Amino acid sequence: RVLEGHTGSVWSVAWSGDGKHAFSAAENGVMRIWNVSVEATASPRTKETQYTNAKVLLIGESGVGKTGLSNFLARNIRVEAEKPLPSTDGAWATHWLLTHGKHEEGVEREIWLWDFAGQVDYRLVHQLFLEDTAAAVLVFNPQDANPYEGIGHWDSDLKKAAARRPFAKLLAAGRVDRGGLVGSAARMTKFMQERGFHGELHLTSALTGEGCDGLKDAIVDGIDWQSIPKTTSPALYRRMKQEILNLRDSGLVLIRMGELKQRMEMTLAGENFELAELETVVGLLAGPGMIQKLDFGGFVLLRPEVMSRYASAVVRKVRQHPQELGCIGEGEVLAGDLDYQDFERLPRSDEEVVLRALVETFVRKAWCLRQACDGSTLLTFPSYFRRERREQPGHPSVLVHYRFEGPADDIYATLVVRLHHTKAFESTELWRAAADFRTLSGGKLGFTLQRESEGTSLLDVYFEADVDQASRVQFLGYIQDHLKEHAQGVVRLRRYYCSNKKCDSREQAFAEQRMIDKALAPGGKGKVHCPECGGAIPVWDAIEERLNSPATKEKVRVMKEEAQAEIDNESRELILVGQAYTISGEAGQIYRGYTNSDHGIDGEIEFKDYHGRASGQRLYLQLKSGDSYVKKRKSDGAEIFAIKNPRWADYWQQQAYPVMLVIRTSDKEIRWMDVSAYLKRESAGGRTVRQVVFEGERFDAVSVQRWRARVLSMI
Repeated sequence: RVLEGHTGSVWSVAWSGDGKHAFSAAENGVMRIWNVSVEATASPRTKETQYTNAKVLLIGESGVGKTGLSNFLARNIRVEAEKPLPSTDGAWATHWLLTHGKHEEGVEREIWLWDFAGQVDYRLVHQLFLEDTAAAVLVFNPQDANPYEGIGHWDSDLKKAAARRPFAKLLAAGRVDRGGLVGSAARMTKFMQERGFHGELHLTSALTGEGCDGLKDAIVDGIDWQSIPKTTSPALYRRMKQEILNLRDSGLVLIRMGELKQRMEMTLAGENFELAELETVVGLLAGPGMIQKLDFGGFVLLRPEVMSRYASAVVRKVRQHPQELGCIGEGEVLAGDLDYQDFERLPRSDEEVVLRALVETFVRKAWCLRQACDGSTLLTFPSYFRRERREQPGHPSVLVHYRFEGPADDIYATLVVRLHHTKAFESTELWRAAADFRTLSGGKLGFTLQRESEGTSLLDVYFEADVDQASRVQFLGYIQDHLKEHAQGVVRLRRYYCSNKKCDSREQAFAEQRMIDKALAPGGKGKVHCPECGGAIPVWDAIEERLNSPATKEKVRVMKEEAQAEIDNESRELILVGQAYTISGEAGQIYRGYTNSDHGIDGEIEFKDYHGRASGQRLYLQLKSGDSYVKKRKSDGAEIFAIKNPRWADYWQQQAYPVMLVIRTSDKEIRWMDVSAYLKRESAGGRTVRQVVFEGERFDAVSVQRWRARVLSMI
């Protein structure tokens, strides 16, 4: 047999006296115990099955009947006129197993129907769960005289997911028992064809059942099963999958992988399986979003919609900012100081884990700026900034418009955040759907977002006169590249201004796109004429030449890498903070994070005494996440941590409690070491220490308990 699990080189293997177990030890200090009698005692695993699942979205505005429709489709429950179903808006989303008859020999197919809430607070959050969509049903109110704008906005959200993997889109009118389609059927048909909706318009009612069976058949037929990966697995996986779903349906929200494995072993008595097999099953369920494995603490979130409920609570609190600045303190989020309305909160221990995962998600998705402010950390969401910009007569003229389709909130927020993380530009002011930046030399530039009809948006880019040409080109190139990557149907519209100083229309833009396109087309003259003075305005100017040059494309690529690296670093640091928090909690001790770590300490673990009370004894932690922090020395292979800030080395040695250097590498292994003791030893005699030979032990609950015993014994 091949025994998989070690990440370090294995030193030795020993056998138990009864021959049923093997023991292996690796150079990273990990020992594993293997049950090698599994093949003789386990149930036969020769039977295998193929499994695949499809995620179907049910989306639309609030109050159009999605909840009743999803109940009818999945559970054949009709809406009672006198007892309408509660809206999904209080629960963010529900998901049902959709029974169907489209099977394949030897393949188990499941369809999970997701009913998305329609309130505006959830629109940005929806982007978390659009991946791996197999089909979508967009529901609208047929009594709406002009439903096209609402449908268009929802359709633009779907296009981002469809760009990664195409899927069928269906259009359904809900609650037709209250009245049929008010608008023109011919116009609706044309709209559906232009937007790429699949099949016919479905007129449905969850009260009478009208059109529901036809919609259900259309959903099943619209799924491209061949494009959805199948997993071939032992029949045992099916039993494990069902037991995990049973745990979720029982009301359990959060569980560690280790505890989940123990529960599976108790429930599936007589079955023997490795942790890797359980992780495979967890991955199968995570695909359609039924569960989610968090990035820290080994946690599995059995009800991912809970995180989205908390996200909506954050959004509501952000909207309540007294100056409408679209921000909230990170400490407020982690403390759970949010607007929950009427949804039931989790127990505090579970809530803290979910909120930490949520903050990391906001940062990783580039939906917010995370900045130090007055000794604390502030999360600013560009999409929810509501302060209006005052009229500025001297405000720079717009140079370029970009018209696009797609999730405008997501696209706008990520553009602001990613530009801020580049070295070339810094965000200076946020306004309602507008962002100002400055260049390294202080030049001001920025853009505004306007929402047009039917899911189309317009981004206007402007520059002050003193912004140099290179910065203009880089700024435009970055925006253009971002839109092409995250939006659809991107159209660039350039404005030109007359250079004749005596011209009365010098401040008015020439924006007749038909004439500009004609001038730029092959055989065109490359210029247009000012309608006021008749002077020539070159349209293929230095900006156009540099914008399309390989050199500019390379600069934009480097800027994107810079921004992504900054965001990844923030995300990894938050994951490591989450690990420190959960490991300390698992060991029964208290973790406190610091909001400002410029002094070289990111947090502390305070130990409890033998009566369970805070003892005042602690360890300080300096957290580092990434492979770049330690380098292997060629001469002897030792791992070296370079002290880039000499002030930290002095500060660490001055502390009354040990300072632990905690490093998490890309293989997710976390080790820690008493760096203050090392520095005191190496700096004896006045020597300056510029590096640490890192000989860290595994950072886990057991090592925390060992340090607790060591520290408390010194009292």
